[in-house]
Amino acid sequence: MAPMTEPAGPPEGTAATAEVFDAVYRGESPFGKRPPWDIGAPQPAYVALEEAGLIAGAVLDAGCGTGEDALHLADRGYAVTGLDLSPEAIALAREKARARGLDAVFEVADALDLKGYRGRFDTVIDCGLAHTFEAGRLRTYAAALHRACRPGALVHVLSVSDRGAREMQARLAAAIDRIPEPLPDGESAEPALRRSAEHLREGFADGWAAESIDEALIRGIVPTTAELLDVHAWLGRFRRA
Repeated sequence: MAPMTEPAGPPEGTAATAEVFDAVYRGESPFGKRPPWDIGAPQPAYVALEEAGLIAGAVLDAGCGTGEDALHLADRGYAVTGLDLSPEAIALAREKARARGLDAVFEVADALDLKGYRGRFDTVIDCGLAHTFEAGRLRTYAAALHRACRPGALVHVLSVSDRGAREMQARLAAAIDRIPEPLPDGESAEPALRRSAEHLREGFADGWAAESIDEALIRGIVPTTAELLDVHAWLGRFRRA
């Protein structure tokens, strides 16, 4: 007789996170068919960075989602790898690349680990991933990027600020009944989850030089209306030692 085993419990850790985002990309969330970060075009901030000559060499799009930023850079001639924890997002990104005839690589990967990518990249772009990490996980993420990058590599982090998070939350709550209203000031987040410039600076303190952390805008979408919405963000530039 085969040994009896306990039934598998619900997924935990990165597997649970991947399942949540898979459901979002399948349209099985209060956002409807499109999550608010999937704007169907590259982020204007990254278009401007490329035009300014701040993208070079082999590029990593960390937390690439459905791939618009990576595909924009691939169309500009860069060798781009897009990584995301969500298999659904990666499948959508690969389909976009095939449909557009663009040579970009998309793979499922955990950005807190990045095994198999040591010393591969000269530039990293991150739109909306770093701001999901509390202080300890942000340092882990920065360490994983350090391993994946070559000396002198640049990381560009576009991160929603505390102010931008409130702006987006209020707009989503007004448009979607199932999105909660923001909590009163002082109750909206634990200090470790606050999205400040200093939070980014401290996260990239080891092995990185902070060249700039500037005010910027990150573009989102109100899913039920397809209305584009620019909210306050930080654009950090960090150079690998």
